Amino acid sequence: MEYLYYREEKLKYVFEVLNLQNKEVSEKLEMGRTMVSNIQSYHQGRLKKYYLYAICGAYDIPMEIFEDKSINTKEQIYNILKNREDIFHKNSELLDSLKGVWYLYSYPSSPSLAKVWETETIIYEDYSVEDMHQNRGKLLVGKNQSIILKESSNSKNITSITFDNSRVAYGKFPFSRVSKSNGLNRELFNFGFFSRDRVDLDEAVDILGDWKSVQLKIDHNMLEKIHSHIEMVG
Repeated sequence: MEYLYYREEKLKYVFEVLNLQNKEVSEKLEMGRTMVSNIQSYHQGRLKKYYLYAICGAYDIPMEIFEDKSINTKEQIYNILKNREDIFHKNSELLDSLKGVWYLYSYPSSPSLAKVWETETIIYEDYSVEDMHQNRGKLLVGKNQSIILKESSNSKNITSITFDNSRVAYGKFPFSRVSKSNGLNRELFNFGFFSRDRVDLDEAVDILGDWKSVQLKIDHNMLEKIHSHIEMVG
């Protein structure tokens, strides 16, 4: 049984188990490649806690490996890493079907804003996503479903777009989206569809159907009740 007493030794072993390359970590965390190498060496004394937080956050590594002194063998660390329940993972086959330009069609929060929204969106090789409004995000791939999380470039609110992996190959497939409505900044749930090719807006309306059947706004009374309950309990 091989013991690892220093955090640097543990980090180096974690890199080995997860097959993390210094170049990849350097680019992802915007750290110098020499620094990534140095923080794995006890003799360099360069490993700081914020480096550990950054690496653990980026690669879903439990911090307990470095904080719990009773975790001090390769066997323990290996078991912790291999028993992680990874919800999201890389899927090159699905990514090949998804990368490139898509057009997303859905109704706006109010019918007075537009007949239908057409949002050109690009999915890149590194799973990053950007739409025509410079809203950027990330594609997270699950076993049966995937989700795109985007942050608005203006409001900084998060939008989630969920879809079934099995439908991607058809070139047109439905999605469900949770976002904030433009005017009142209230939660909005609606359905829409992806398309590889641009769709005439009248045809998009025909596919989407009745506006009320594919959109749901949070009830304002619910928000008031939650606020009242907080005040009552607090």
